[in-house]
Amino acid sequence: MEYSAYGDAELCRLIREGSPDAFAELSSRYLWLIRAKAAQFAGPSAPEQEDLLQEGFLGLYAAAASFEETGGAAFRTYAGICVSRRMTDAARRHGSAKNRPLNESLSLDSEAAHLALESGPEDLLELRERLQALLRQVDTVLTPLERKALLLYLSGCKRSEVEERSGMSLRAFDNALYRVRNKLKFFQDAK
Repeated sequence: MEYSAYGDAELCRLIREGSPDAFAELSSRYLWLIRAKAAQFAGPSAPEQEDLLQEGFLGLYAAAASFEETGGAAFRTYAGICVSRRMTDAARRHGSAKNRPLNESLSLDSEAAHLALESGPEDLLELRERLQALLRQVDTVLTPLERKALLLYLSGCKRSEVEERSGMSLRAFDNALYRVRNKLKFFQDAK
């Protein structure tokens, strides 16, 4: 199926229905936005660009999963806000005292991170394939409750808003996120 003819709102609907190809198309459309937002965090004490890009894609996915046309904002604006919030949160976590040993260590991947920013069509295709695999993984290993908790978390939902926005108790939310982290960490470690 060719997704390039679809509008952003239609792609968001397809993403909510579980189409990894729709997210791959949306990702390729908004790669420029993610890179531009990541560039705003450049500096010696900033997180690695690769980490910021990953946070940006998570923010884009959360935006697609929670976008409502009736909200009054264009998807581009909404996605920009979601991506910025994810990156800002990552930068705050990066600067925290508990991350000091990681922040002060020498990066072994500095050249690789630089090359990632200068990607060509082959790199975009590889990125699309990796995103599709990740989304298939999420769909197969997570329960509907865990996916719901993950989407709430990725969209930047505050704990105080969880019950109101989803009808899920805080305990169920916390437990679901705990299981999500364990399941996704298991698959990351297995690679």
